[in-house]
Amino acid sequence: MSIPKEASTTNKKSHKEILTPHRLTVAVLINEYFKLREADTHQQLSKKYNRDFCILLLKLIQSPDLTLFDLQNVLISGKYMMIPLLITNFNETLAQLNAEGTGFLLNLMSDIGKLILRDSDTVVNKLLAQINKNSYYLRRLLINFDKLTFSEVTSVVSAFQRYYTVENTQERMGVKRKLELFTNDDWYVNRDQWSRRQAELFIASQAALLSGNEEKAFNPKDLNIHIRNLLKTNPDLAEAHFLNYLNYLRVKEFCGAIRSLYHCFDRNVLIDSKGNVDEKSKGFRFAALNLAVLHFHFGHKEEAVAALKEAIMLAQETNDNICLQHALSWLYCLTDVNKDKLLEHSILKSLDLNLTYIVSLGIQSFVQYAGISGGTPKYIFETITRSDIVNSQHIYADLTCTSYAQKAGLWLFYGKTEMCSLWSQLLLHINSDDSLGKMYFGEASCQAICNMSNHLLLQGEYTKAIAVLTLAKERFPSEPTSHIWMLCECLFTFTRALHHEEWIEAEAAAQRMAVYDVWESHLRMTELFLQKRDFYAAQKCIREVLDNRNDSNLKLRIDYHVRAMILLAETQYTSNYPNVVPPMAFNVCLAYVNDFHLDYLGALVYLHLANVQLLMGMPAQALKLLSGCLVQILTHGGIYDRARAMLLYVKCTVANAGHKSKEERREIIIESADMLNKVCIDFIKAEAYSRVKDVLYLQARLYHEVELIEKRNKCALEYRLLEEDHPSKNNTALATFL
Repeated sequence: MSIPKEASTTNKKSHKEILTPHRLTVAVLINEYFKLREADTHQQLSKKYNRDFCILLLKLIQSPDLTLFDLQNVLISGKYMMIPLLITNFNETLAQLNAEGTGFLLNLMSDIGKLILRDSDTVVNKLLAQINKNSYYLRRLLINFDKLTFSEVTSVVSAFQRYYTVENTQERMGVKRKLELFTNDDWYVNRDQWSRRQAELFIASQAALLSGNEEKAFNPKDLNIHIRNLLKTNPDLAEAHFLNYLNYLRVKEFCGAIRSLYHCFDRNVLIDSKGNVDEKSKGFRFAALNLAVLHFHFGHKEEAVAALKEAIMLAQETNDNICLQHALSWLYCLTDVNKDKLLEHSILKSLDLNLTYIVSLGIQSFVQYAGISGGTPKYIFETITRSDIVNSQHIYADLTCTSYAQKAGLWLFYGKTEMCSLWSQLLLHINSDDSLGKMYFGEASCQAICNMSNHLLLQGEYTKAIAVLTLAKERFPSEPTSHIWMLCECLFTFTRALHHEEWIEAEAAAQRMAVYDVWESHLRMTELFLQKRDFYAAQKCIREVLDNRNDSNLKLRIDYHVRAMILLAETQYTSNYPNVVPPMAFNVCLAYVNDFHLDYLGALVYLHLANVQLLMGMPAQALKLLSGCLVQILTHGGIYDRARAMLLYVKCTVANAGHKSKEERREIIIESADMLNKVCIDFIKAEAYSRVKDVLYLQARLYHEVELIEKRNKCALEYRLLEEDHPSKNNTALATFL
């Protein structure tokens, strides 16, 4: 593909910066400030004046052009401490420039040049050092001014006079601007004048914020407006189109994203005006790679694979190992075979090429793959430590946070919720230390916040959970990161509605989950049908999950598979007499949890087995099973699961006391009934009022059996009051339900 000569010529000329009235006004402000410093009566200005003036100048230089009205408002706003004499001299100089025109402008430029240009015969000390940002700004302004013809200088003066007149017109007419007073060719019609340096700085800062701290970036609508204004004065800036592409990804706008990406490719081709074939080929390679990433983001797997193959082919033709390693890391996401070999090859080759970022990212991907594939936890955590070392050596803040989030996810996968909470808190803690000025608030941070919200939800701390969830909403308002807290919000609504027996609200929340996690939605719907005693619907729903477990496109994770099998077995033994339920379901679950180290799910399987054995009249065997799983549940389980486990333990203990002597049985019953007080408190905290009534009913029966009439009546009264406030939708589930 050849580049037209006209395009190359246009591209070369586009780098010339326009001397706008705003930039000229800023130069006047700098000149007046240093004239004031040079005066005998103001030799020593306070540090506060100097600091505020420097901060103000930095913002004026980096920001788009302001009207004189806005600029003067900034000077007198009080936000920056300004010397009153400076503002007076500044206004007088502007008025003189407006009145005298070209002659005064030439003298002004000569005065500005004396601030930075050194003549060894006449000047001993310069007021501005060469490395000073203000000096750099003035030097560029002088260079651009020297390139102007006399007619162009006259145009600059005319533009400034219109610029100055706008302020006076506004002052007479009020604060409200009257845009209709000016012709279409007036500079004021397009007030957002961006130099190339300003545009590049704006793009870099917004891109960094989008990837690391989206809350502080412009919202999608405002950012789109700024990019459009920026492109009016810098139409050939490829980076602006790429930022627009990232902005469209935030709102999942495919057409806008791919259009912006194509514009970015076109501008990148035009930039290489020398006709360097290798550089053009490099642009095509990474263009194809970015196109593959775009299609992957929108779930277009076939298109992504095709674009990735093109990138790999182009990289192989030119022996571009860097592009190949990037492509290889993405190939892992798009293929379902030989993932471990792909990752191993990518890590080793990237290590040889010293591509440390890809090395660390590859290690984390390998750890994730090993975790869900049954790898040994000990070696998995040893491996991810190597990623931490690389991240620390090269200060990869994003990968450090991702590593912490991955550790939290692995602990949660293994059923260690307290360890998950700990690593999530550590992730949030490292972002609270901004001593290096580098803070990261990306997807990993959102996941950590949601982990904490889910942990508080499991502990029955609903008020705290929703407060933490609100923080995630405020910090991560845009897609796709927002999907994390949206799923968390659905889980919160579902759990609370299920405990309150508000079936319609719980069903709506479970259905909304399908947008973010289809398998979680099916599992929660099954829990809902099970609580409603709709066993046919529960079995039908869970069968959909198990029947599609081998579908490679749907990717049913092993922990979801085990949860589905537990729910299926629970549906069967609660809807039938336990002895007709084949024991194979729980045995298969135990095999899976042992192979994949799913400790908490294994404890739940033993809990259900103990319940089945209790229903079959084998309380002694049930107690043996409980002794092996209670520690895990009480340590890492939520408050609802802990209460269920202790309730089952009490039922098994009382049932097992049937063959003991009368006195021993009485002591066991009293001890068990008192133990139910803690169970009752836990269910109340979880707001599972129907289960509270089950506990009160059992407690009253136990006290009645040992003739503790007062305590029995107290339990009965509490049951009656609770029934009036929270009437049950179903009959008691004490006999068969866990």
